[in-house]
Formats: sequence, structure tokens, C-alpha cells
Amino acid sequence: MTDGNWNNHWIERLEQEAQLRNLSANTLRNYRQAVRAFLETKPGPPWTWKRGTLAAFLRNLAERRLSAATINLYRDGLAFFCRNVTRTPECVRSIPKLKAVQKLPAILPLETVHTIMEAASHVKHRLALKLAYGCGLRVSELAHLRIGDVGFTRGTVFIRQAKGNKDRIVMLPHSLIGELKGYLSDYRPRNFVFEGSEPGKPLTTRTFQAVFHRALESAGVDYQGGIHGLRHAFATHLLEAGTELKMIQALLGHASYKTTERYARVATHRMAGVVSPLDRVVSSEGCQNVAQLVRTACGPGGQVRTGSH
Repeated sequence: MTDGNWNNHWIERLEQEAQLRNLSANTLRNYRQAVRAFLETKPGPPWTWKRGTLAAFLRNLAERRLSAATINLYRDGLAFFCRNVTRTPECVRSIPKLKAVQKLPAILPLETVHTIMEAASHVKHRLALKLAYGCGLRVSELAHLRIGDVGFTRGTVFIRQAKGNKDRIVMLPHSLIGELKGYLSDYRPRNFVFEGSEPGKPLTTRTFQAVFHRALESAGVDYQGGIHGLRHAFATHLLEAGTELKMIQALLGHASYKTTERYARVATHRMAGVVSPLDRVVSSEGCQNVAQLVRTACGPGGQVRTGSH
């Protein structure tokens, strides 16, 4: 068996185990990439793999300046393979995950979001950006949004099998109902809200990213992130408007509360209401100075002293 056939055999085994566990397409793609990359280093038969060989492979990824998040994805893929395909979990179990750098997302201001959406010249593209922001959708959720999942009567959008294979329900912005109905009537897509040149097939996530970047350019907005920035803005603007974090977590579909909590660190409107202790110290010092001036100006009986005439 050639190296290529040998590698393909184990990738097929990986795919079979992933299907049994109903892993998402994205997770399977990441795991497949990790295992194939390791197999291409010719580490020998998988049942003979040792911790040292796997650890050396992951260290090499770090030396190539791959991010901690990417290296952890590779580790997870190899761990899944060893645990479920070769039944040798011990070779990866003791390899720790890298601590990822916790970067705060850059948040687009409310007015800037409006400018970006209005800069999209095509009706379909403008509506897509409005839905992405107004519902807090991931780009994959936007791409695979089905017509039947839009509940005009109840004002809801049903998100099917999102990240982690979880369904959730989000609000349909009231301001979009008329516009969305008009779009569906004019364009008459078959299955998905946003379809491409092939009827019944959704636009790709890459297309939506391109739409967002063209809108940024047209609006003259300097922003380094992708369309996911609209989801960040959705969460942050809700928090600044007083929505509870638990509700935002449910709307975003976050499994962990900690993931949602980071928006509390970028919600500047909430921060603006917090008074620094230094301001209180300075304010207190100012009051004391004023009180001293009053005591100096007043006589023993509390009367204001006047000069002689």
C-alpha cells in the first residue's frame, strides 16, 4: 500500500468515527486536516504512535508561528483519532493545550454599523448585512438560513444545527419584516433566503465576507475584521442597552457563559457610568478645600467677616 493510500485509509476511518458521533462539518474538516498533516510526517503505524512524537509535531507547529488556537485544534484532532480510531488515548492525553491569547474584539460603533449597511449597493447584500447584525448571526448561519425558518408572525428566526449542532431562536427585527417580505417576493429564492446563481443553493460564506469588505470600502470605514464583527457589535450594543448577559448568551448560542462575558469588557457605555476612585478622592479633596475657605471667611458665630470701612 502506497503512502497516499495508507493515509487515505486512516482518514476514512476518522470520517467514519466522526459520522457516528455526528460531528459538524467544520469540526471534521479541522480534524481531517490535523491527522493528515501528522500522517504526512511518516510517523509509522498509528497504533505505534508515542507521546513524544506527537508532542514534537505540535512543538514544530509552534515554531512555525501558528496560533495557540490552531495548535489546539490540531491537538484535538489527533486526540479524537487516538481515542476513537486506534483506541490509544494515552499518547495524547497528557499533552496539555496551549493557553490561547485572549484578545478583545474590536467593536464597530452603532453609527458605523448603519453606515456600512447602507453602503451595500445591492438589495440582497444590504439585507444580508442587516440580518447578520440584527440577529447576531454567524456567517455560516446567514448562508444557510432557510426561508421556512423565518417566522414573520412570531417575529423570530430559527437557527438550525448551528455551532455545536445546537438549534436556537433569535428575534427577527421588526424593522426588517417589510423589507424581507419584499425581497422574498421579488427574488423568489427556492430554499435559502440568500441564493446564488444556482437556484436552491445558498451563497457561500466567502461571498458574504466579500460583500462586507466591499461595504467597508464604500463606506470608508477602516476595520480589519470580517463580517463576524457585526455579531460582535450585536452583542455589545445589546449589553450597552441594558440586556442581561444570560439573554445575550442564549441569543448568540454560546455554550459557555465565559465566552459571552468578554463583551462586558468592551461595552464602553456601561463603563462610562463607572466613577474612578481617583475622581472621588479629588472631589472629596475639593470639598474639604471649600469647607476650609468657608471657615476662614466666617467669624466664630458663623457670620461672614467684612472689612472695615
